[in-house]
Amino acid sequence: MIERLRVTALADNYVAAPNLIGEHGLAMLIEAGGRRILFDTGAGRALGENARTLGIRLDGLDAVVLSHGHYDHTGGLGALPEASPPARIFLHPAALEPKYGRGGRAIGVPQAAREVLEGAASRVVPARSATEVAPGVWCTGEIPRRHDSPAESGFFLDARGRRPDPLVDDQALFIETRAGIVVLAGCAHAGVVNTLDAVGAITGRCEFLALAGGMHLRQASPAQLEAAANAMGRRNLRAIAPCHCTGMAACARFHSLVWDVGAGAELLFGDGHAA
Repeated sequence: MIERLRVTALADNYVAAPNLIGEHGLAMLIEAGGRRILFDTGAGRALGENARTLGIRLDGLDAVVLSHGHYDHTGGLGALPEASPPARIFLHPAALEPKYGRGGRAIGVPQAAREVLEGAASRVVPARSATEVAPGVWCTGEIPRRHDSPAESGFFLDARGRRPDPLVDDQALFIETRAGIVVLAGCAHAGVVNTLDAVGAITGRCEFLALAGGMHLRQASPAQLEAAANAMGRRNLRAIAPCHCTGMAACARFHSLVWDVGAGAELLFGDGHAA
């Protein structure tokens, strides 16, 4: 079990401190059990600049975990120091498929990031199912979709929009702390309810400490928001830190549990407290 956990948002749509850059994307640095793990890398510009502003080094990372293969989560791979690359990079193999948005816009892994992955081929770990990243830190792999989730319209595997992208590469990361399980989501394209259920099935735990990250609830119906709120209630979540693509309606619905986040924000867990 992790005694103390620090999660620092390095890229987000918003900022929580002066002189930082906001962008449409997400990147979080996890410091747990003496390990430094980067969860997603943002779209490309914010990660390196915000890390320098905050005095955070990106060299010698123990791991990088990519939640899925969209540019706003993978584009910052090129900002990592070439001289001291991460020891391992975890991703679902489907993250490397070509991905498109409406109008044929390419939204998959950018070419510069692909070149980083090609150069690190021997250190890339395919995460199709639950995979241990470091002691007490896991990525879920593919998340079963047993419950209805907000419609994932506008994502395709071809530029003409004829093949909808099932986004099977979507995965979350969770950390087993002594105070409870902390779940990090990149976009939760598989759905918040399904994501929490997947972590519960992997860990055998019924209750979690916190959920942070993108939750892709901007297009959620009132019924879907209520289902997400009920799932959080069943897991007895004590804190929610919504980022990136969560949406204002969802933040308002979960207001009693919400922590303010943004690039530069720190979430601390340990010593009997969380904040």
